[in-house]
Amino acid sequence: MSAFGLGELPGTSMEEAADVVRSESPLPHVPQLPERGVGSDAVGRTAALLDIPIDRGPRGWRVATQHRAARDRMPRDLDILQECWGSVEELKVQLVGPWSLAAEIEMGNGHRMITDPGALRDVTEALLQAAGEHRADVEKRFGARTVLQLDEPRLNDVMRGTLAGPTRYHDIPAFPEPLERLAPFGEFLLHTDVLVGAGWLTVDLERITGAGEKDALARLLESGTRLAVAPVEPATLWRLFDELQIDPAGVELDVWARPAPTLLESARRYAEAREMAEGLR
Repeated sequence: MSAFGLGELPGTSMEEAADVVRSESPLPHVPQLPERGVGSDAVGRTAALLDIPIDRGPRGWRVATQHRAARDRMPRDLDILQECWGSVEELKVQLVGPWSLAAEIEMGNGHRMITDPGALRDVTEALLQAAGEHRADVEKRFGARTVLQLDEPRLNDVMRGTLAGPTRYHDIPAFPEPLERLAPFGEFLLHTDVLVGAGWLTVDLERITGAGEKDALARLLESGTRLAVAPVEPATLWRLFDELQIDPAGVELDVWARPAPTLLESARRYAEAREMAEGLR
């Protein structure tokens, strides 16, 4: 069991973010600072690691002839973290997963990459390569074992077929079975708001209210899914397990810190997650 942040932190100082992460999180992670501007968003940071050339387009990121994503930002950030942290035993890295990446990046014709089977395959393969290289770099720098987190914020739209096309005349089909494309990434934490059968999944228990969602959660737990939950009162957690007729002793649990508007509040929430994780042991 551990506690950790999901990646994004407020502010623009990598040094300040590094201090919060290292001092308050048992499982430190590479901070993401989207307030630094273009290329600092999750998609931009991941796209910069790909061999596919990516540039800014009129509606977001797109495939281009030249790579203008901020390719030097990640190495510079890792240089700063090395200076701040030295070596660590374990370090979590976060990348946008293949479904959300293909949903957010457009091809030259204005259509999302997810609409073209070849483009979807290419971006998945490029991400696999980038993830391997990024993790190898981090492991070499810090002497650490890396944990991979894949962020899939668009997975619900992908599975339901509710992504918008370039015009109202272009429908994007649903992909109701997403796990086959995720499987090649091996063991990873899937951060999404959909209850899918991943081996390790983030869940906000405060959003699990309907009978269908509770049944889906019970099936995941019975299949052995490891859960990373946002902080709640322990009594709330035990009450839910009792309602689901799940023995908590057989569940692998971690705790993630909710996002916050300031670094000071982030530090408080990281500490809250750590304290809950320690209390559940």
